[in-house]
Amino acid sequence: MDQPGAGYGDHTDASAAELGREFFEALDARDPHRLRATLADDAVFRALPHREPLGPADAIVDYFGTVVSSYPDGRWDIVGTIGEADAAAIVFAIREAGPDGGPGALSDQIALVESLNGLIIAITGYYDTAEFQRQFWDEQ
Repeated sequence: MDQPGAGYGDHTDASAAELGREFFEALDARDPHRLRATLADDAVFRALPHREPLGPADAIVDYFGTVVSSYPDGRWDIVGTIGEADAAAIVFAIREAGPDGGPGALSDQIALVESLNGLIIAITGYYDTAEFQRQFWDEQ
């Protein structure tokens, strides 16, 4: 049986910033196999301030599958990264066009990514839940 994410590149020498960027680019591309290829089998994800830790890797991929399904027109745009070999901050924006195709909902967020041996072992996302609610749910 193939390893989950097999065939999506060798990340052995990738830094946490490179892995974090690849994770969010795969999310934006809605490519679960590419997303899975960035994660260690026992990876953990947590969205603060409200989500309990989620893992292992396949459960993280399933969770993000429901996220992108909830925002079919959403885009995950990476604004910047900063980090070292095994830890990085990924700044990104989730955008969704308005009903007329113009500017719509926008949520600026940050994720802290930890890696080991070329795979993500932990992602902790931080965002303003009240602002997200207002932008993506209350004004629609």
